[in-house]
Amino acid sequence: MYSNVVVPRQWSRLACLCRKLTTIEGQKLPQTSKSSDGISPPPRISRGPTDLLQALAATVGTDPTAPHYKYHDDPYLIPLSNFRKRAYALSAEAGRKAAAWIRDEHADLFTTREWDPPTKMKTPYFNADPHIPAFGPKPIYTDESKVTEEDLKYTIQNALLSDALKIYQLLGGSEGVSSDLKLQLLQLMCFYNEREPESMEWMEERWFSKNVRDRQAATWKLGGLADNIFTSMEPKTPEAYCAIIQGMAKYYQAERAHSLTLEAIEKGIPLSTSVYNSLISCVGYLREGTALRIEALKTLLNQMNEQGLTPNKETLSACLRSLSVWGGGSTLQQLALQVLAEFRQLGIQPGLSAYYFLLCLFCKERGPRYDLLSTMINDLEQRESLEAEELFDTHFFITAMGVCSDHLQDINLAERLHALLMKGDNYKLVGDAYKESIYYRHYVTVACRHAPYEKTLELLDTLVPNIYVPEPTVMEEIIKTLELGGAGDRLAQAWSQLVVFGHAKRVRLVERLVAAMTSCYQYQDEEVKGKMRAAAIDILNFGQAAEETDETKERRTPVEKLSATAVCNIIEMCAEGPAGAEHEARWDAVSGALQRLRREEAAGVPAAPGALAQVAVKAAQAGKHGIAANAVTYLAECGFDEAVPASVQVLGAILNRPEQEVEQMLTNQQQASLSASLHPSALAVAEAYNLAKTGGPVVSSSESRSSSSDSDSESSDDE
Repeated sequence: MYSNVVVPRQWSRLACLCRKLTTIEGQKLPQTSKSSDGISPPPRISRGPTDLLQALAATVGTDPTAPHYKYHDDPYLIPLSNFRKRAYALSAEAGRKAAAWIRDEHADLFTTREWDPPTKMKTPYFNADPHIPAFGPKPIYTDESKVTEEDLKYTIQNALLSDALKIYQLLGGSEGVSSDLKLQLLQLMCFYNEREPESMEWMEERWFSKNVRDRQAATWKLGGLADNIFTSMEPKTPEAYCAIIQGMAKYYQAERAHSLTLEAIEKGIPLSTSVYNSLISCVGYLREGTALRIEALKTLLNQMNEQGLTPNKETLSACLRSLSVWGGGSTLQQLALQVLAEFRQLGIQPGLSAYYFLLCLFCKERGPRYDLLSTMINDLEQRESLEAEELFDTHFFITAMGVCSDHLQDINLAERLHALLMKGDNYKLVGDAYKESIYYRHYVTVACRHAPYEKTLELLDTLVPNIYVPEPTVMEEIIKTLELGGAGDRLAQAWSQLVVFGHAKRVRLVERLVAAMTSCYQYQDEEVKGKMRAAAIDILNFGQAAEETDETKERRTPVEKLSATAVCNIIEMCAEGPAGAEHEARWDAVSGALQRLRREEAAGVPAAPGALAQVAVKAAQAGKHGIAANAVTYLAECGFDEAVPASVQVLGAILNRPEQEVEQMLTNQQQASLSASLHPSALAVAEAYNLAKTGGPVVSSSESRSSSSDSDSESSDDE
């Protein structure tokens, strides 16, 4: 059935081969600088696979406000909160993990390409062209598998720890494996402490995991396979000693590593500089007390000198790391400076890790201020590029920005540090997503506290929300900055940001925003005031909806309610404004807020009851007599002194009478005649007056009180 396909396919392959040969021949340039015709083409420049893409990207530049490339470049799909970013990244990675699981659990489905024509050879485990081993299924080893040393070598090179152990047992242990492979397996076991290494593919899972700190305890597996392999090796080579000592030191088995070091020195076995670097990193586990630890550190450095080993950058970082974890004090600080000076005399310049440990040692949160950071930035700015050479290099920038924010409180150093990070390809040193968030948290905080107002706004427009989503504490600093700048428009916009960022249910933050809006409200133009009133009404509605949802779902921990002070601030803003389309909506919001106060759905009592008294007077003047009656009744029920004058003013506005006449009427008139002559809203105000004065109501009829809230549209002039 393939007779009509084979011949054209062969001709197409032949044509493709000819084109490739022509292309290769055209790429061959003469290696000499002269030719017979006098034309001297330049030598060929070798290009990488991504050089063309990098050249194109350099012509466009980077957009600092663009979201991360791992998110969809769609305004409706870009996550704008920390929770959504985490869920988005982890869900995408979960899909890749599901594909990897299918590849590993059903490897038989990926052995051949069934859709190829019969003329093409079907090679097992080759499911791509070109073949990519990482995308292919991994071989499975069982007790019946026939293995060789090549299989063991393959598993060691690919860090397949469990498979390497299985093959090692199938080969008969130490007797059936050559000495070279035994050394390679020992190095693998020591590096990973006989535990399966974490896959380098799942970056998001590592970045967003909570266990970000390494456990600094003796976790070395005593009596494990690494110890057995080392014991079985005869003679023990220097490489074997170096591997076992570094493994024990890495997992804080310091005493055993130190004893093996002394054993190697007694036998005359040379050790490497990396071995002493590992021992210096865990020297604090050998001794107790600063003096004994310093003596042990000096002993190790003297042993390096006696064996003729040259220290390197890792040696300097290991010394400073040990000094930084031993605590603080002038003794350790002076010793750190001496160590740094001696290494500079040897021509060894400190790296980012060394600078990080110096910052940890000197720049304590409650200690005296040391401006070491400016010297470090001066040194790093003179270097052409910064490369990640050690494990703790990615900790420098977040720690340095924290020093700028909390320790030095210097915005100029923070800007220089940020410029250094954005220089060239240095941004890769910011670390993972967690470290990046901490870095920008410190940067935005120091900018809000110490930078000029215009620069702070420019920084916020650049970073928020695609690059950095502020945490609640940082959002509070932003609100304070906007309040000091009198930016009512941005404060109204901040409420929508709280909703998008997932902070709208944090009552303390919402109350801080309402207080800032209240303090800036009087200084804004009418358009901005309208936006602030709309935001205040939305805050009130959002809180009420959250409480209703909480009651429906019957949660164990109820939603925290807004305070009475915040509700009164919202009432104060909504009670102002010109008559227009939003007039009724504003007064409806005021009425709902007052009902929440009277039903005790707000925490505490208002801090400024005088503002609520002014709202009652404005409501009475606007014809909203039920709202005014509710306001003065609430003031009287809370026992505020402002209830008495507010009742007189409100009743005077309702009855269109002078305040002196109203006060005399409330004082002298009898209860029965007052109940018969006053409108229900006015009667509720009179009752509030009597409650504030004597602690008792004017009338005992519950109907008159209940009807006061529904009489806003009726006349209030009859007596």
